[in-house]
Amino acid sequence: MASNINVNSSIDDPNQLLSMTDVSETINRYVLIAFFIFGGIGNLLNVFLFTRPTLIQTSSSLYLLFTSMSNLLVVVFVISVRLLADGFDLEIASFSLFTCRFVSYIYYVCLALPPCFTAFACIDRWAASCTQVYRRRFANLRVAKRIIPLTIISCFILYSHIPFTYNVDVKPPPPYCSASVSSAMAVLIYQLIIYSLIPPSITIMFSIGIIMNVQLKRIRIEHAVQISNALADVRRIRKNPRHHLSQMQVMLVCQAGIEFLATIPYSIINLISLFVQNNAYFLSLYSIVRLFIFFNYISSFYIYTMSSQLYRSELKKLAKSVFCRTNNIR
Repeated sequence: MASNINVNSSIDDPNQLLSMTDVSETINRYVLIAFFIFGGIGNLLNVFLFTRPTLIQTSSSLYLLFTSMSNLLVVVFVISVRLLADGFDLEIASFSLFTCRFVSYIYYVCLALPPCFTAFACIDRWAASCTQVYRRRFANLRVAKRIIPLTIISCFILYSHIPFTYNVDVKPPPPYCSASVSSAMAVLIYQLIIYSLIPPSITIMFSIGIIMNVQLKRIRIEHAVQISNALADVRRIRKNPRHHLSQMQVMLVCQAGIEFLATIPYSIINLISLFVQNNAYFLSLYSIVRLFIFFNYISSFYIYTMSSQLYRSELKKLAKSVFCRTNNIR
């Protein structure tokens, strides 16, 4: 389901094919179940935490809140669909032409939303770290509240071609939902550019920009203090956390690095699929490599918890408040 790759079912060794398929199904079944559980719990906690007064005050937190909400959609819808298809050989998108096109459309839109929100969060923190006033104006809640609905609408528009390019292939059986033969190559190249190339590149580029801005700010201030020969001020400035990466910036930089690394295998195998025969062996390998991309959608809570003391503190406060309410009810 929702694959850009057409199936070529030529089989030289049926036993080897069955063995490869069984291994692929087993790996996908258990990994996707784990992704569903940990991704659901993690993203749900993200939603609760980013709506707390301490974290909801910045525009970047609003982007990350919508990232977590859209990640939750991916876990509930996309990973569930993939679990049924790759783990239990149940292609719900292949039931009819309508389900094929509708499920594929929502599938791709759901996958596209979180990387876009993460990219805007990185741009927001980069703008906030700039010395130019006109750039810092981008990092405010009013701008974020305009960009978020525009991003959602844009993703629906960018993938509006999916319902017109996906069909149910009934020969040979069983039926399989995929891009039509005439459009498969164009859809795959489009997906490589729009999904695998642009959002990760923007995210990693502005993450590097955040680090550079913070370093330049520190160098300028220390240089100015050295000129004035104020040693006490030097010590004070070096201890000032504002001239290091803030906790929100650390969270985003870590998230950007993981997202970039997890996207590379998926991008490579999609690129390879343009030049090799897409038989059943390749599709089994493809379904395993595709698991890397889902790591982006389930890992954010755990990355934030490990990289930010503020986030851990808010998590403890949330746990205490839930525990206290439970005791009061009893």
